[in-house]
Amino acid sequence: MNRIRQALGEGRPSFGAWAVLPSSLTAEFMGGAGFDWVIVDAQHGAVVPGDLVPVIQALQLGGTPAVVRVPWTDAAMIMRVLDFGAAGVLVPMVNSPDDAAACAAALRYPPDGIRSYGQTRPRYASTAEANADVVLLVMIETTEALGRVEEIAAVPGVDGLFIGPVDLGLSLGLPLDFTGRASEVMDATDTVVKAAAAHGKFAGSVSSSPEHAAELVRRGVRFVTLGADVGYLRAGIARDKATAESLRGGA
Repeated sequence: MNRIRQALGEGRPSFGAWAVLPSSLTAEFMGGAGFDWVIVDAQHGAVVPGDLVPVIQALQLGGTPAVVRVPWTDAAMIMRVLDFGAAGVLVPMVNSPDDAAACAAALRYPPDGIRSYGQTRPRYASTAEANADVVLLVMIETTEALGRVEEIAAVPGVDGLFIGPVDLGLSLGLPLDFTGRASEVMDATDTVVKAAAAHGKFAGSVSSSPEHAAELVRRGVRFVTLGADVGYLRAGIARDKATAESLRGGA
């Protein structure tokens, strides 16, 4: 059982981060950091299909499952990242139950879905074991999806609803905001959490600070991202730059 399902089975929130850099070395560091999972971003990150195998391998080296965010609701891409060893798939811009059902079908082998069988990196003893272990999260990030969230949550094979706070805020008519803490977005978060719980699913989202992460958990979000490899790199650079400027000033 992968760590995502283990955390869910234990009834506790799980925490992870984003891998947006196409580097197996940084992925190795992320995989050994102790996160429950890491999302490999093949939508907005610099990761392309050719990077996925070494990045997923590096995460697995540290015992951390990879959830790949694919670029779109594309069945072929969903199947491919699973063949590469992803433990889960995060699908953006899922706006209807039909979208969600198509993603769920691509994620699992017959008779539960339409996934084609290929042993690129075999991880399971049977197709039934694979079907039970892989995780599907669909992103709720538009007003259309929010309006149909109950229908999307009810789709068999969808395991979690993942809120995209930045795009959702834009879709709600708000200015660009990376904090995810506008009242309208937090109200929408509560709506998604409620819909997920009503259908036995879990809700996930992006946190912008430790305080925001704590607020999301308090509101019932059970799958929370805490940061990203590129953000950790920038923070380290900014810290040392500030040190250098301070020492120059005191020279």
